[in-house]
Amino acid sequence: MLMDLSPLRDSKPFRNVFIARTVSVFGIGMLAVALPVQVYEMTRSTAHVGGVAAAEGFALFFGFLWGGVLADRHDRRRLMLIARTVAGLGFALLALNAFLPDPSLFAIYFLGAWDGLATGVSVTALLAATPALTTPDKMVAAGALNALTVRLGSMASPALGGVTIAAFGVGWNYAAAALATLATLGLLVGLPPLTPDDEPEGNPVKALFQGFRFVATHRVVGSLMLLGTLFMIAGGVPVLLPAFTEIELDGGPTTLGLLYAAPACGAVLASVTSGWATDLKAPGRALLLASVAGLAVLAVLGLTRHPALAVAVLFGYGFATSIEEILRYGLLQTHTPGSHLGRVNALWSAQETGGEAVGSLAAGFLGRYLAPGTAIVLYGVIGAVLAAILAFTLPGLRAATLPSRSEEPEDLKTAD
Repeated sequence: MLMDLSPLRDSKPFRNVFIARTVSVFGIGMLAVALPVQVYEMTRSTAHVGGVAAAEGFALFFGFLWGGVLADRHDRRRLMLIARTVAGLGFALLALNAFLPDPSLFAIYFLGAWDGLATGVSVTALLAATPALTTPDKMVAAGALNALTVRLGSMASPALGGVTIAAFGVGWNYAAAALATLATLGLLVGLPPLTPDDEPEGNPVKALFQGFRFVATHRVVGSLMLLGTLFMIAGGVPVLLPAFTEIELDGGPTTLGLLYAAPACGAVLASVTSGWATDLKAPGRALLLASVAGLAVLAVLGLTRHPALAVAVLFGYGFATSIEEILRYGLLQTHTPGSHLGRVNALWSAQETGGEAVGSLAAGFLGRYLAPGTAIVLYGVIGAVLAAILAFTLPGLRAATLPSRSEEPEDLKTAD
């Protein structure tokens, strides 16, 4: 039941990349807190706060896509080193700007986008490099470790950033992120060369469309992306939680905070008890079952009228979605040939960024016309039904397997 830590124990290169990715996740979290705090203190304008967040978000999105093309054309080790250096310099320049008597708002817009772009390239290269650093049968374990990092980072990095800003000021927040980011270069320098198997032909735009075509035509990878889109859109439900807390639960800020924290706590528990997932005989079926169950649990949330029960339901939702994420990661990495890992991981990361935005808009639209509890029930029921339909109409995903020791999935053997 306990998390399989063997990828960290057995592979020093994987361990170094894992630490570097963890620092990246915390850097994103600290930046997400520092930018709005500094901008609002300078301008007292929520429009500028939203503008800086949008600039960073769009840059991160394009960083994922651009990074995917680069990761399939160049040595991923070199790409990680360059991207982490650029990101660290961006943090350092943000710190210098913050320490000025009159910080520049334009510099914050520019450097926020700079760091978003560099981080997108870095994260994509890190993800694309992972399968070469451990054995194929360890991909689910690697996915569980990555999921744990993301969940803990989303819980702890905003708090760490807030504490740093409160104690020392926003400039030291940027400085700490810069030092941590640049320190990871020592971990990445010792990696072996990580050159892609085959460089894609044509210009970068054509290479990106080749990645889209591969995803659209591959029976397992395409199905995983389709299922991931459904889950990302369902990620918009947190938009409804403030109204749900006030109207349906008769709660206040404390209750709302617990509701927001519950899914991450459930996801952490799923990650640290994911040892069983490594030896699943039918991971594709388990993934589909976890998807339907997670969305059905979300529908139950809309029916609850007691805060403790609502927290428990969201805890279960986080647990189920983390299992789905872990299995989806393992299947995605093992069924994608090395020549396409950069672009496929880029599309996966971009999907998460864009899907949550679409989900938030959809949830907000439902919340305008329906009671929050009813909107959540409708959201969960529609999601569960769509997931069930996918389970019956995606035979390739139902039959998908993970390799045992030193084996490859059948579709990769055929491709070779």
